Amino acid sequence: MAKKSRYSIQELVKQIGERAGEMRSKTITVVGIGGIGSVFAEMTVRSGISLRIVDKGRVLEEELQRQSLFINEDVTKFKAKQAKKRLEAINPEANVKAFHEELNQNTTYLLESDLVVDCSNDLKVSLLVDKYCSKKKIPMIYCYAAGTQGQVFVADKKVSLSGINEYVKNQRIREEGITADAVHMGASIIASIAGKILLGLPYEKNMISFDTWNLLIETKHIRKNKRK
Repeated sequence: MAKKSRYSIQELVKQIGERAGEMRSKTITVVGIGGIGSVFAEMTVRSGISLRIVDKGRVLEEELQRQSLFINEDVTKFKAKQAKKRLEAINPEANVKAFHEELNQNTTYLLESDLVVDCSNDLKVSLLVDKYCSKKKIPMIYCYAAGTQGQVFVADKKVSLSGINEYVKNQRIREEGITADAVHMGASIIASIAGKILLGLPYEKNMISFDTWNLLIETKHIRKNKRK
């Protein structure tokens, strides 16, 4: 029996098929490798997609409850560097670049890729990412989660995150906590949309809101907000 590749089961999915190879030729930048970012990064690397990780923080013990990529021995170490180590152990074929950098006006060049996924959970950072992606015409997936709820939205050449500011929530995990299921729900929604974007397929262009406690997923049409 011929040996099957690491990606052979994924290629059985009719929506992807042999185009999985196209996805593996792409690069995604993940801003924030915390809860949602680390789960999404693991999904991405398992699919063979190249990653750029931007995060200045360290792994904290109280965050291990939701950051499933990290383990006890990672505590106090730099997230970006440890994420690279863990992800390359999961898939040795992976191309992972880690940047232990604070994202600001001087470091936005680190975002250069085919798609940017913002998991910073910091609206100030999100708007900075949005501005850069708009200038460079790079699609951006924004995601936040706190408590049991979250939002996912794609900012592209037609609409910006700043243009829908009135719809964007900004709850803080430090105030509301967060559940692991909310993290995984957010990461799963992002992964689904990211795959479509990388393959040039139609994707959800509405604001997606979810609540894992009440088992709700809702969409809201807000595409009337154009880029300035």
